[in-house]
Amino acid sequence: MSEQPPSSPLTPDVRARHRGRMGMAIPWENIPWWAIIILIVGVIVGFSIFTNVYYRDALYFIFDFPWNRQAVARVKAADIGPNGEWSYTFTKPLEPGKYTLYGEYFNEKGESIGRGDVYIVRVPNGTEAVEEESLQPSEEVIVLETSTPSLSGIAPPGTVEVRIIDDFRNQPLRVAERIWNAKGVVMTLKVTLIAFVLALIIGLIFGLMRVSSRSPNLFIGAPKRLLVGLIIAIALIYWREEWREPRAIISVVALTEATLFLLPALPYTISTLYVEIIRGVPMLVIILYMGFAITPALRDATGGNVDLGGLPAAVIGLGFGYGAYLAEVFRAGIESIPKGQMEAARSLGMTYMQAMRLVILPQAIRLILPPLGNDFIAMLKDSSLISVIALPEVLQQGRLWISRNFRAFEGYNSVMMVYLVLTLSLSLLVRAIERRSRLPSK
Repeated sequence: MSEQPPSSPLTPDVRARHRGRMGMAIPWENIPWWAIIILIVGVIVGFSIFTNVYYRDALYFIFDFPWNRQAVARVKAADIGPNGEWSYTFTKPLEPGKYTLYGEYFNEKGESIGRGDVYIVRVPNGTEAVEEESLQPSEEVIVLETSTPSLSGIAPPGTVEVRIIDDFRNQPLRVAERIWNAKGVVMTLKVTLIAFVLALIIGLIFGLMRVSSRSPNLFIGAPKRLLVGLIIAIALIYWREEWREPRAIISVVALTEATLFLLPALPYTISTLYVEIIRGVPMLVIILYMGFAITPALRDATGGNVDLGGLPAAVIGLGFGYGAYLAEVFRAGIESIPKGQMEAARSLGMTYMQAMRLVILPQAIRLILPPLGNDFIAMLKDSSLISVIALPEVLQQGRLWISRNFRAFEGYNSVMMVYLVLTLSLSLLVRAIERRSRLPSK
């Protein structure tokens, strides 16, 4: 009697996995979450772009293309003659350089229906010699040497607007400058990068202050500090004549001496005050305060010499706000390093700052890279708040497009897709950095 073959030890789940490897099913458990999200977003974006012209137009507007040409002036329908004749003269002189200018004609739907004559305008800088070969006109272009050129042409029927286009596709430096000054996505990334660098500097400074002694002995080194305070007070009184009155002298000396006496306790106190206050205020309020309170006050106080409006206000607002959060990240990273590391460094003859710079901070930074990456992604999303001070970042560009086309659904969907692609890409980058910088013991 023959023996029966043993029954298969494979469970249904195992058999399903085997079928997946044989191509009979999709092994979803082996696909990372981000790949699924990117796949879904890619399908939605691709379908939207290829089937709806409004999505293409919205994304085009949000990315602020093209980067190789720029509309520098517009001639409205009221300034176009009955036979289509038009003319435009630059009132503001052009900067030295080479310009390729032409008029492009648009109909009521905003579609281009042709272009006029091409003008090559070369503005010398006043010192360079103009090469004769570059000034030879051809049948297709008209070469001018002036900083205030006049353009003219005959627009075709149906033209409601003539845009004066500056084409600089063959000038790499101008292309790079245009990309740097572009609106939308470039503005968002630029503000986020600069503000995050500022937040890192602020966070590191206040993080180091947060790990200082909370209740130091104020009497250690007090005589030396009081002597330095007296010297500073005398210098201040000598510098400001109005402080030489008896009451002012007493106030200046008392305030200076008190500050120098409490100096060992000030780092922790000031940093804690900064962290607790800033983290308790919404980021939107900080940006509004910077844009509409600090900036006008500083402009009035300096007679207009210092103006932080626009990009500086946005960068300072975001950097100052996120500096409080990064200060806590740095504090937690520094305090996670065993105290024996500092004691060993000090026993080798290092000063406190040398031990912090050479021993503690290198280890702490490897530990805090993931939360720093998360804060960078959070700042990228919070950069949408700078739209309240009229900076043309992604959200503001989307809102402007909606106000022109009255298509809120497509406009806000485009904004959402742009932010989603940016944040997912940065999440993958943060994960890669985290894997490469992970400590061996982790």
